[in-house]
Amino acid sequence: MDKYNVLTVDDQVHCTDMLKNLLTQYPFIENIYSYSDPRDALAFIQTSAIDLVFLDIDMPHINGLKLAETIKQQFPDILLIFVTGHSDYALHGYELYPIDFLLKPVSPLRLEKALVQFRNQRSNRTVSQELNFDHTQEQATKKITVRDKSSIHFITINEINFVEKRGRKCIISVKDNKEIECSNTLNELEKMLSKHHFFRPHQSFLIPLSKVAEIKPDEYMRSYLIELENVNAEIRVSKNKYSELRNAINSHL
Repeated sequence: MDKYNVLTVDDQVHCTDMLKNLLTQYPFIENIYSYSDPRDALAFIQTSAIDLVFLDIDMPHINGLKLAETIKQQFPDILLIFVTGHSDYALHGYELYPIDFLLKPVSPLRLEKALVQFRNQRSNRTVSQELNFDHTQEQATKKITVRDKSSIHFITINEINFVEKRGRKCIISVKDNKEIECSNTLNELEKMLSKHHFFRPHQSFLIPLSKVAEIKPDEYMRSYLIELENVNAEIRVSKNKYSELRNAINSHL
């Protein structure tokens, strides 16, 4: 059985104690560390092997969302679970791809569900890392064939930034922001590319999960926008696709 090191960060000591009591019931958790000051927690992470962090959000000195962002940037292998008394934070918190968002007081059943997700993600990530080199080599040469009125294009899959439906045509944005127009339907392209980890977040777009850099709320806080690596484009997420997108990204990591 794999063993994991867990860190809890919460300025409310009684909440930390309750969470630690629940966590000690799981034999796969080897060590539980706790800090009430997020600055001390960040310093501890710099020198320690941590697998999972439980984060409160409303804390002094460093907001929990800011701390989570820093952890993701510096230690992308560490997984996160938010624990808070304010459900309003969920809209912002989910763009950091946490495993779950638990409300205080933490329900033992909800905690168990979150820990099952954590173990599944760790297992998937380990397998993914073992296969990553071979997969990268394969993707570097894999191509799809698309057509337009007068010619056929052979497009290297890992050079595709995104696919957009414009009117009756589909536009494939590729390396150096070059655009290739084709007469294939978006449904046809989705069938070609879904097995290569492309996702359809909106009825007009198809994106490679490997190039998702950020998912953030729009200016009205009612929906989400996707930012892709080295791509200047606004790609929206349909409301009914957001949870599915999060799960797809977590599975792909």
